[in-house]
Amino acid sequence: MDTHSTPDFGTRRQAQRISVALPVELERGKGVTRDVSASGVFFETDLLFSPGAPITFCLVLEHVTSVGPIRLRCQGTIVRVERRNGKVGVAVAIESHRFDPTEESTTVH
Repeated sequence: MDTHSTPDFGTRRQAQRISVALPVELERGKGVTRDVSASGVFFETDLLFSPGAPITFCLVLEHVTSVGPIRLRCQGTIVRVERRNGKVGVAVAIESHRFDPTEESTTVH
């Protein structure tokens, strides 16, 4: 066995996953998370995506402040896409993120 080969997905996880349903704002639609970690997210949507493609999206943290939701703008790479129960599941490795607490728009630009 080659010790320099890429490990399977389960051993590549860098952080504990938390099962939580958060709104996801996408460039052309929306989705809902199934689980989130510090290094990635899995969400379900009606949109089609391709593994390996870059993606930009916002996670909406609705009850963090009394002035309204905070958006966590994320950029990453799609690592897996799966169809199930009439939805498209998308696993994303997050490469960068920043908070947008005052953003007025509900869509990703």
